[in-house]
Amino acid sequence: MSNRYALATVAVAFLLLVASCADYLQGPFHHRDGDDDHDTTEHGDTTGGGSTDTTGNTGGGNTGGGTGSHDSSVCFTRDVLPILITNCTMAECHDADRPKEGVNLTSYDAIMHGRETIVVSGSPSRSKLYESLVTDESDERMPPAPRSLTKAQIATIERWIREGAKNRDCSADNGGCNTSNVTYTSTIAPIMTTWCTGCHGGSSPSAGINLTQRTGVEAQARSGALLGSVMHAAGFASMPPGSQRLDDCSIAQIKAWIDTGLK
Repeated sequence: MSNRYALATVAVAFLLLVASCADYLQGPFHHRDGDDDHDTTEHGDTTGGGSTDTTGNTGGGNTGGGTGSHDSSVCFTRDVLPILITNCTMAECHDADRPKEGVNLTSYDAIMHGRETIVVSGSPSRSKLYESLVTDESDERMPPAPRSLTKAQIATIERWIREGAKNRDCSADNGGCNTSNVTYTSTIAPIMTTWCTGCHGGSSPSAGINLTQRTGVEAQARSGALLGSVMHAAGFASMPPGSQRLDDCSIAQIKAWIDTGLK
């Protein structure tokens, strides 16, 4: 009796071993009982034509998955809008008053919710705004020479779209606005480069006002035109043109620079 029981036990063990081997030979990725029938893997848009995370947590931003994380995505107000304002929104181009082809580039709402869709969040290759910057057709490329964007500027806009084209504002990221130690080199020149020299620079600066050099900026500051223009004050030509003013911190720093003697 004990011999028969032992033989039966060996037989059962052998059958279980055969079944296990057969299961393995089908490969480690074949479907087994209990496997999840759904692929839960999220696939990002690596070609510029995929779907977008509708929560706005695209790119390298803060997804809320931990404490102390930092959103490193492109800031629209600091990085993207100044490029468009200074290079694309001159009178009768893509300004707010008479936008060319109905495309207004003076604000986030105008860009994202205008008459036609020019930005597809998450997909630069399907965004008319980006395609107009990189097209091989010279007569279709925007902005036209001599205001053509640099490779770095184009890359910033491409990254902004790829990360979800968010209306991100970084004005508070640096712990407030520093107006106590404002100098031309460290503070004012970067503001001019960001917001003004696209129009007021190059071989044919707008209105003959060149703001790429300190002498030109100081001349406008001493006359009152610089502060009056950036504050959109009555009696001055609003700069940047249209409804979009410089951010409050930049205006405060320009005023501080003038008040402390144009250091």
